[in-house]
Amino acid sequence: MSFWINFIFTFARRKKWLIISLTAAFLLAVTVGVYLFNLKKQDVLSEGIVGTHEERDLPDIVLNLISSPLIRVDKSGTPIAQLAQSWESNEQANVYKVKLKENLYWSDGEKLTAADVYLSIPDVSINALDESTLEFKLAETFSPFPTLLTKPVLRKASTQFGFELVGVGPYSVKAVKKDGPFVKRLDLEASEEKLPDLDITFYPSEKIAKTALKLGEVQSLLGVIESDDLSLNNLGRKVVTNYRQLVTVFLNTEDPILSDENLRLALAYGSPEFAGQEIAQTPLSPFSWAHNNTVKDFLNNNEKAQVALKKVEKGKEEQISLTATSSLERVGEKVVESWKNLGLNAVLRVESGIPQNFQALLITQNIPADPDQYSLWHSTQKNGTNISRVASPRIDKDLEDGRKITDLETRKQKYKDFQKILLDQAPAIFLYFPKYEVVYMKKAEKQLNEILPIQLIHLN
Repeated sequence: MSFWINFIFTFARRKKWLIISLTAAFLLAVTVGVYLFNLKKQDVLSEGIVGTHEERDLPDIVLNLISSPLIRVDKSGTPIAQLAQSWESNEQANVYKVKLKENLYWSDGEKLTAADVYLSIPDVSINALDESTLEFKLAETFSPFPTLLTKPVLRKASTQFGFELVGVGPYSVKAVKKDGPFVKRLDLEASEEKLPDLDITFYPSEKIAKTALKLGEVQSLLGVIESDDLSLNNLGRKVVTNYRQLVTVFLNTEDPILSDENLRLALAYGSPEFAGQEIAQTPLSPFSWAHNNTVKDFLNNNEKAQVALKKVEKGKEEQISLTATSSLERVGEKVVESWKNLGLNAVLRVESGIPQNFQALLITQNIPADPDQYSLWHSTQKNGTNISRVASPRIDKDLEDGRKITDLETRKQKYKDFQKILLDQAPAIFLYFPKYEVVYMKKAEKQLNEILPIQLIHLN
């Protein structure tokens, strides 16, 4: 034993600088490792989103991170394969079969099969024919059906909502924090090194969300409506036009005054254009494969407005009330000012919600990617989503045919006619496609640039 002790001490005396060097290298390696670990640990982006959501109705800007849809719709409204490899329908377009791509896996590593996929579509029966084929049986013919398969898919589970937050995307859900039934915060973990981990906090109002950004509780806010009060030097902005929404004035065609088509046309011609916004020529995106670019232009045309006003027999001296949601108050003020310039007795009312009774209503409305707008304008929807309560046999026929015909060119002609007739009858005034705005701390811009293309893919 004494031999080995003497040997160790002798070696230590002779090789002390070697030992010191090795010890220093070891300590340096540990320090660097700890630093890199903490750096990775701190590589987390925090986002704020305004809205109250349960797990079953999380917005697409969140779901796009967790999963992908069977089918995605491009800017023109054309369906393209995503998780689906292909799809086909029968001649009646009421039965669709979707073939899944091979070698798909959920974010936890489990293999994806057709039976695992959770989808819920009203009045549609969904069955897994085999491990890679889903069958959809519809109650009636519906040619735009593939555009309904654009919601990111989740995995079936025996939970309250029938699914779990497990998808086929670049992020997996690490933690869900709730306030009662509502999701308060989501912690997401990235599967790719280039992507930051992500903490998403939901706020009940934009005012509270802005305060959180100013205090540094979050590094970015998505979907900001009014950003004028966020002018700090350390903040940046990103803005994209949202062609899936439309700022519109709906005119109640059953109102005693606005039932006059000439008065509605006068209001449409006399409404203002909004600088810096993408003007809406029709209720379809200008990129839509069915957009009609030959229709007449409205907005900011006082000459035609006065011509239409002269044809109004009675009621143009009566008060016209425009109701606007609070987020569109400034827009409403400008519209009412333009109507007053025509000599009309126009007033603005601002309400927090959407009233049941109104003369004219200014709101931001979601529009489908496909040109099928049956639910918005068909006379059978007058007590629901047909806000203007318009009833036109020709519009009805175009909309009915458009969703039953499978030939694309014939569908296009039906929808072009629909747009022309709708504008001629002027049950609504289409103002512009709104901006989607993101406000963020400049120090987080690099991380934000990595994930925003994923989150906002449905707007592109």
